[in-house]
Amino acid sequence: MFGVEMQIPRGKLPGFYAQVIHKIGDAVEVFDRDKQLLIVEGEAERDKLLAILSKHDMIDEEFGLWLVPEGMDVPLLDDYGFTSVSGRRYLYDHLAAPFAVPDQAGAEKDRWAALEQMREHLIGCPEKLDGGSVCFADASQRELIERIAKAFQVSVEWHSA
Repeated sequence: MFGVEMQIPRGKLPGFYAQVIHKIGDAVEVFDRDKQLLIVEGEAERDKLLAILSKHDMIDEEFGLWLVPEGMDVPLLDDYGFTSVSGRRYLYDHLAAPFAVPDQAGAEKDRWAALEQMREHLIGCPEKLDGGSVCFADASQRELIERIAKAFQVSVEWHSA
């Protein structure tokens, strides 16, 4: 996911913003929004959105996002992301690092023990952990997560945008 924050240029005639929003609606599949932030899936949609906003000098900020799976508890969401107007939750990709401990990453008891120890250092993780569970760590904690995995002789697969 990608978020693009719009800024409205000063001195534009009434209706300018509405015209740009109409152009975006015709050309871009917007997944979600939060005030002036438009959220799209994939680079192709991001590029179309950036082209329209750039033409009208309306780009404020652009960043990557992770959509938080429904049902995942993220107690520190406000520190790492936000909830959109539609109720979807997102984590900023520069702050959150998603990973999984794959089923083939060692003995089941070792994977479980590693995930339980990692849980203390996570932003969010499903209540019931298994080898396919995607969890989110603070991006600065990658090394710690790797050390815990190594201590339990399992591996970690980091997801990338």
